Amino acid sequence: MTRKRFIVFSAVISALVIAAPFLCSEQLTETFRTVYSGKITGPVKLAFLSDVHNSIYGSGMSELIDSVDRFAPDAVLFGGDLFDRCADENNSLTLARELARKYPCFYALGNHEFQGGDSFAIRRAAAKAGLNVLGLENNAAELTVNGCRIVLTGVDSADRAEQLARAAAAVSDSVFTVLLDHYPEEFPVVAGKGFDLVLAGHAHGGQWRLPPLINGLYAPGQGLFPEYTDGEYTIGSSRMIVSRGLCRLPRDILFPRILNRPEAVYITLMPA
Repeated sequence: MTRKRFIVFSAVISALVIAAPFLCSEQLTETFRTVYSGKITGPVKLAFLSDVHNSIYGSGMSELIDSVDRFAPDAVLFGGDLFDRCADENNSLTLARELARKYPCFYALGNHEFQGGDSFAIRRAAAKAGLNVLGLENNAAELTVNGCRIVLTGVDSADRAEQLARAAAAVSDSVFTVLLDHYPEEFPVVAGKGFDLVLAGHAHGGQWRLPPLINGLYAPGQGLFPEYTDGEYTIGSSRMIVSRGLCRLPRDILFPRILNRPEAVYITLMPA
């Protein structure tokens, strides 16, 4: 009996070792989504990068930058936790600077920018790198692509109620409005404000996934078996896209991704 158990145990361990590179793969995924709206008069391409956490994507962040360049967006949107409370800022600042040289870039802070200490210093560093920082001091910015106007708004962890009210003031019946809000669990509240598209991250895809049985094991702010972890959600006329984020080893070494590759989300807005 002991020998049989040893054989079974050895077989299970061997299978896990063999499967680990697939189960825990952190290869970059490119996810393409299309959003249709009567407020859009022509194609508008948005790259959405969330939860980078200062992760490494090749020398000079070339792996991620090359991915964005292949999509050739009209703007790049950073969805919070670009920086990490436990790491330096070099990789994320390199990414921000290189993309800001080529594209209009917009950024709303996440929880790690506040937990790391001086969120105002992070705002200044991001602005110096070329990012248009949305949230506390500047709730809305406008982007015009081939005559099509897009309003970009953002909220972060500080004074959320006040920021959300100011961001909602930019909503109109004629102009497509995008909200950068790091926290997907806030969607039921945010959806009632009239934003056409909400972009969120934070959940890291629920970290451990087994689609379609488990859409994520755990997410901060949502607990076990979270509802909002990946993909598209709709409440009324408002749609939310949640990114699984771009965080990868060594940041998540204690709680590695399982069947949950990091993703860059590429969104094309199209006329309805």
